Amino acid sequence: MRKYMSKRQRPCDFCRARKTACRIEGAPPCRTCQLHSHECTFVESTRPRKKPLLEGHPGSDAVDGASVLAMPAATVSTPPVLLPRPGDSDSLGPHSPRNAFAIPSVPLDVAAGDESPFPSMSLQFLQDLGMDSSDYHFMFRTPRSPASNVSVAGDGTSRSVNALSLQRDTPTTTSLPLLDGHTDTKPEALGLTGDMDPYILRKYRTDNQGVFKFKQLAVYSVQEQPFPVQFLLSQPSLFGKSLEQTGHATPGEAYLRTQLEQLVPSTMGKRLISLWSKFVGAQYPIFSSAAMPDPETSPAHLLAAVYAIAVPFAMHDDKLCIDLAYDAFPYSTLSQVLNTSLAPDLHSPSLETVQTVLLLVLWPSSNPLVSDASHQWNLMGALVAAAINVGLQLDPTPWGLPTANVALRRRLSFLIYSTDRLLASSLGKPPFIDRDNWLVNALLLSDQHDSNVLDADWDCLLKLSAVTTLLDEALAKLYSLRILQSSSQIPGLSDIAMSLANHLDESYHSADHHDLSHQAGIQMSLAICDLAYHYTNLIVHRAAMRPFLDTENLSVSSDFIARAETVRQSMRDCTQGFHAFIKDLRAEDVNGVWPPWAQAAISSLCFTQLTMVSSASTYDEALDWIKRLQMTRKELRLKAKSFPILCLGLLRIDSIFWRGVDNVLHLPPHVSQAFSSLEDGT
Repeated sequence: MRKYMSKRQRPCDFCRARKTACRIEGAPPCRTCQLHSHECTFVESTRPRKKPLLEGHPGSDAVDGASVLAMPAATVSTPPVLLPRPGDSDSLGPHSPRNAFAIPSVPLDVAAGDESPFPSMSLQFLQDLGMDSSDYHFMFRTPRSPASNVSVAGDGTSRSVNALSLQRDTPTTTSLPLLDGHTDTKPEALGLTGDMDPYILRKYRTDNQGVFKFKQLAVYSVQEQPFPVQFLLSQPSLFGKSLEQTGHATPGEAYLRTQLEQLVPSTMGKRLISLWSKFVGAQYPIFSSAAMPDPETSPAHLLAAVYAIAVPFAMHDDKLCIDLAYDAFPYSTLSQVLNTSLAPDLHSPSLETVQTVLLLVLWPSSNPLVSDASHQWNLMGALVAAAINVGLQLDPTPWGLPTANVALRRRLSFLIYSTDRLLASSLGKPPFIDRDNWLVNALLLSDQHDSNVLDADWDCLLKLSAVTTLLDEALAKLYSLRILQSSSQIPGLSDIAMSLANHLDESYHSADHHDLSHQAGIQMSLAICDLAYHYTNLIVHRAAMRPFLDTENLSVSSDFIARAETVRQSMRDCTQGFHAFIKDLRAEDVNGVWPPWAQAAISSLCFTQLTMVSSASTYDEALDWIKRLQMTRKELRLKAKSFPILCLGLLRIDSIFWRGVDNVLHLPPHVSQAFSSLEDGT
């Protein structure tokens, strides 16, 4: 077999034209010609090597690095490194794994107004070196001279913070796409402890957009105070080799969108996007109204995720209700397209990648009787990792981005933070997000900008923000593993929990929203908000009860008994409010996507009531709690058909009664007697 970088055996004409390695096993044709059914020939003459300018040949068109740096940026015109679009005449075909990463050799001049953050650079010298460009281009990252619009201070320092912010107050066509929505860059937030020290990066001679350009990388400075923040912008072609090694090379985004078009035509896709905005967008405003998903331009994985969530609402569309009435929607095939398109983006995520993974976390389970806890939690981990990679743990307010972009990033950041807290508590797991390293953990009124969310729905989101803050405090003070290990039996924790419960109740009911329940279109927002409140209240009361559950090893005093009775009475009020919430649910009012933590949250009510039964100190108290539990079971049965999220909780509590409570739990004699008397009475 021909050596990988053989200089004695020349490559075939086709491989040399494409600047790819010519691999021949025994005799021609080579692998590339076999793959593309191309005749493997060796008839074209070898191109003469270009001699460097240092040798003194007049008229030579080769320049060295020093000459390039000395030339004005506007005069440098060399071919850029761009990705071919699937479907072009020189592409390798829609099914080739190298199609998305091939580098064209056609020289193109870049106009002065080019929006790409990368300079025009030639890869001709790679061929002269006898190296395959797709494998070795990352080794040659040479800095480019400062652009003609660079503002360089006389002392060589970077621009001041005031100048930086003033230059970005006015949105431009080039500053907007550098972080979000730019298909030619992959942004990665740089941290303070990374190898590229942000305090030295802020001294780079950036242009008037805060960008310092290398060959295939660029450093984008967005903030200098109170600490510097930069993004590393990379061309997608940089990751071609590693994507091939990990098996995530795809046939190309255009090909995948074509596959998606065959499953969901663009006309149907636009209707599904409209349904998503109507029934889901108010609860999860993860898009800007000016940048909604588009079947023609959005990534296939993002479109597939939106379609999958919106399909259950097709009955509300005059055309889709018939189009999808007789044929089952191809969820499985749609998921294959989604996963194929998403895999390479997870390798180097963008804001659209984060939106897709968040939609996957929100996607309801196909089986309401099964908990997908492990799958949901794995997705949540991927979501947090992708969000941190694109800088959503930071507050973008001082970056000088357009207002719509700032509001969108803040909404996404809060929704991820809120979902992490609520999902973690409902699944009994530690949160992924460290509160001290996540700056946007509450919404502001200004974050409503360009969200297409009504004021009433936004009020519900603000209330959800307040509930999330209290839940976060409860998880830190009452449920951290160190707290549980060191002081789980200290009665003082009960006082902390009751204080949090009172604070939660005051903050949530400070602005009365009962009138909102009669306004059309916001019932789902209000239901999610109320569920989060009742569940958080239940979690806090469970922590308050913890010191009083095991009294065998504690010295029981009159003060201890009085405190326990106060907490138990508060728990009665808490569970009664949760039960009333379930009882008031009406299918005609609630039509939307329930959050991924809703199933476990509702199931928690039944098991909390069962805990109160088993810990009752008297026969009468046990009987009272058993009746409350039976009322909750009855309500779940009545509502389960209309609300699938109730099915898991009903199934789990019914399974205990199916086996027999005495056969499952160790119960005190008076509690067993209460169960027996109730059964005899019925």
